[in-house]
Amino acid sequence: MKIALSPLEKLRAAGKFLDVTFNKRPLTVSIEVTKRCNARCDFCDYWKISDRDEMTDFTDVVRRFDPLVVVFTGGEPMLRRDLVPLVKQIKDLPGFRYITVLTHGGFLTEARIRELVDAGVNQINISMNYPDARQDQERGIPGLFERLEKTIPRMVAEGLNVFTFASMLMVDNMHDAEPLIRLAHSWGINIAFSGYNDLKNGNQKHFVSSEQMAAFKAVCRRIVKLKRELGNVMTSDYFFETLPEFYEKRKIDGCEAGKIMIHVTPKGMVQPCAELPAVAHYSEFIPGAYEGPNCGACFDACRAEPQAPITLRRLGELTGVL
Repeated sequence: MKIALSPLEKLRAAGKFLDVTFNKRPLTVSIEVTKRCNARCDFCDYWKISDRDEMTDFTDVVRRFDPLVVVFTGGEPMLRRDLVPLVKQIKDLPGFRYITVLTHGGFLTEARIRELVDAGVNQINISMNYPDARQDQERGIPGLFERLEKTIPRMVAEGLNVFTFASMLMVDNMHDAEPLIRLAHSWGINIAFSGYNDLKNGNQKHFVSSEQMAAFKAVCRRIVKLKRELGNVMTSDYFFETLPEFYEKRKIDGCEAGKIMIHVTPKGMVQPCAELPAVAHYSEFIPGAYEGPNCGACFDACRAEPQAPITLRRLGELTGVL
């Protein structure tokens, strides 16, 4: 079972990146296949949504925007029983694209993982904010961590490594950042960090306060050192240097939402990002002509990483040299 890009695929990906950039198409299209979710996170109210009016074919969306990366997200995307066919529809389209799934991981059985990879998924991002059973409490899913702990390392040991932890770095778990990184390393997988924002439901309790800022900055510096030591942190140095500033100011300018990335709802509406209102149906949205909201109210990875300066080190990280 293929798990890594071949040299030819890497060449095609580089070509696609140049094509997308030159023609002002979004690098990433996040397809929200459902808003439904069986988790109970306190920073998101999606679990209160029961609407099942969801598109069953997103191929026209991907044809129209032709991005480098397609993300299947939600809600919890694996609540869609037809997720595997949805992935295969996109994979079978002509041209290169890198396909990822973002999930809380509660439905990641070995059989399901193999089905997704066989259908064309290149990467499975598992939302993981704690290195132990506290993850169950945060998500409201009993036994979640134990199931992941049994499944993921075993599949990696068998040679199937498509997994990455996707972790929010916030006040609650800042001292768990190093244990999370080391847990991912022990499982043989990578980890990527994002910032916290309150745009989904106004919950501000996860922000870092001024009194905790010195300790938080020390955590960020420690993570950068762990990047060099363990080699499994995918997030840029720029992110860790800038996230404390975001928590201090609650605003960082420079977001390219609606330009380098877009979000498509289950009904086919385009949002600049998952946190902002829809602006048009996908059939009417023109990325190159969209001026963007120029919002600075989050410092999530989707805007922080494309915004990171391309230094020699970052170029090495992105190409796998470092």
